[in-house]
Amino acid sequence: MKQMKCMQCLFFVAAALLLACCGDEQGVDPGSPVISFFPAGQERVVRVGDSVVLSAVVDNAARPVFSWKTGGKIVSTERVYAFRAGRVGDYFVNLRVDADNGSAEEQVKVSVLEVLPPRITLPSSVIAFAGIDKIFAAEGEWAEGARYVWRLEGEVVGEDSAYVFHQTEIRPYALTLRVTTDDGQDLKTINVTVLPEQSPELFFDNGRYRSPANAGERRAMTVPEGRTLVLAPVMLNIPSPATFEWKVDGVLQAAAGEYFAFAPAAGKYNVTVTERSSGATGEVEVTCTAPEGTYRRTGGATRYAANAFHYMPAPGQFVNSIAAATPEAALGALKAWCGREGSYFHIGAFGGYYIVGFDHSVENKAGVPDLAIGGNPFAGWCESGIVWVMQDENGNGLPDDTWYELKGSETGKPETRQRYALTYYRPSADNLPPIWMDNMGRTGSVNRVGGYPRFITEDYYTLVGTCLNSTFGTIGGLESSRCYDWGYVDSINNSAERPASGQFWIEDAVQVDGSPVNLKFIDFVKVHTAVNAQGAAVGEVSTESYIPIDLNF
Repeated sequence: MKQMKCMQCLFFVAAALLLACCGDEQGVDPGSPVISFFPAGQERVVRVGDSVVLSAVVDNAARPVFSWKTGGKIVSTERVYAFRAGRVGDYFVNLRVDADNGSAEEQVKVSVLEVLPPRITLPSSVIAFAGIDKIFAAEGEWAEGARYVWRLEGEVVGEDSAYVFHQTEIRPYALTLRVTTDDGQDLKTINVTVLPEQSPELFFDNGRYRSPANAGERRAMTVPEGRTLVLAPVMLNIPSPATFEWKVDGVLQAAAGEYFAFAPAAGKYNVTVTERSSGATGEVEVTCTAPEGTYRRTGGATRYAANAFHYMPAPGQFVNSIAAATPEAALGALKAWCGREGSYFHIGAFGGYYIVGFDHSVENKAGVPDLAIGGNPFAGWCESGIVWVMQDENGNGLPDDTWYELKGSETGKPETRQRYALTYYRPSADNLPPIWMDNMGRTGSVNRVGGYPRFITEDYYTLVGTCLNSTFGTIGGLESSRCYDWGYVDSINNSAERPASGQFWIEDAVQVDGSPVNLKFIDFVKVHTAVNAQGAAVGEVSTESYIPIDLNF
C-alpha cells in the first residue's frame, strides 16, 4: 500500500546519541546530567483547579539541585512538583538540574481544561471462542464516578465497568461501551468474532486460499517422474510439534520429521501425515506425471504473463478500489491487467496473492535473471512480496501442480516463518477493521477501515505463505519499512549477489525444506505479500506488483 505512503515525505535523519560514562577518582570527565520525562514528548492533562504531579528521572548528576520554572519564575526546588492552575490554557514547565558535573534542562507541557471527559482504552477487534467466557474490562483515565452501558448488537447487556461476553453462535458481533461522567462521555465499539474452540489441524498448502467452503477439499500436488518432491504440512494450533508419522497408501514410511522426501514412480498416491502429540492428520494426493520437459511449451506471442488464474487479496485499505462485487469480476480485473505493461496490482496485507501464467514456458538460463517483476518501492519504504513458480507438470494448462518458492536473502533465517497461516475474519460492521489469527495463536487486526474484500462471500478465509520478519519502524518520527537485501518484489536490492531489483532467477527455486529444485523451466507465477505489519499513519504493509515478464523471450 503506497498510495497514502507516497504522500508522506520520508526524510531520514541520522542522529548519534553520545553517552558519557560516570567519572572516577582518576579524573575522567563524567559528562552532564540527563533529564528524562516519561512518556517522552507527551503533554500532561489536568482539570482546572486540580493538580498534576510532575517528575522526571535524572541520571548522571553529582549532588543535583532542582528548580522548576513556569512563566520564567522558579516555583519549586523539590525533586517532584505538584502543578496546579486556576485557569484554562496551555502551560510550559521547565525542570533545571544543576550539579557538580554540569547542568541540564527539559520542558514538559501541561494542558489545563475546563472539563475532562473520560478516555477509555479497549481493543477495537477481539477474538472469542464459542461457549467460553471473554471478560472485557474498561480501563482508562478520568473515569471517576463514571456510568457504564454495554450494548451487544444494540441491546443493553451490562452496566458495570467489566462485562462477561459469552456466546455460542459462530459469527461476528458488535459490542459497544458508553462511559459517561459529569464532564462528558467516551464511546468504544469492539468487533468480537466468535470462533469454534480451536483444535489441532494439519493440511497441505496448494497455493490457494482456504475457507469454510473448500477446507474439506483434498489437496493435490504433482511431481514429474525422476524428481523427488519434499512434502511438509501446514500446522494449526500445534505449538510444540513432536514427531510425525508418514504413510503412503496406508504403508508406514521411515520419515519421522515434518519433511518427507517422496520419489514415486508413475501413478497416484495418497500421502498422509499425523502429528503424534496432537493426533492431527493431513493428507494430499500426489500424482507422478511424465518426466520434466514433456509438456514444455515453445513459441508464445508475448513476453508478459498473458493469463490470469486467481486473485485473492488479504484485507487492506485499497483492496476494494477494484470495482468487483464477485470473485469473477475480481478475476476479470486481473485478466485485464495481463499481457501488457500497465499499472501495478494491489494484493493487500500478508498472504494476499495473484496467480498468472505465460503463453509459453519460461526457460531457466543459468547465471542470468529469467523473470522481471517490478514494484513501486523507494528508499526507506519497501513492501516485499515473495515469488513462487510452477511447472505445468501434468500438461493441462492450469496451475494445479506444485509451487516452489524463489529463495531470497531471508530464506533459512530463524526469524523467517515457513508455512505461516493467517486467517482473516469479516468485521461485524463496515466501519470496523478485519481481525486475524495466525497459526501461532496470535491475533491482531488490519486497522485501516475499508479492508475486508467485498467480493469474498465467506466470513473468514486463510492465506498461507512465507512470512518475513518485519523491518517496520520509525526513523526521525517517520514510519519506515526497510528493504531486504535481495529476492523480493516491491523491494530494493542491496546485494552484490543479486544487485538488480525486481529481477528473479528460476535457479533460485527451492523445495519446502530449502533444498534446490533445479527446474528447467516454469509456466506459472504467484506473488504474495510477505510481511505481517502495519503503521499508525500509513496502514498495512502490502505489496504492489507489476506484471511478470519473461526476460529470456
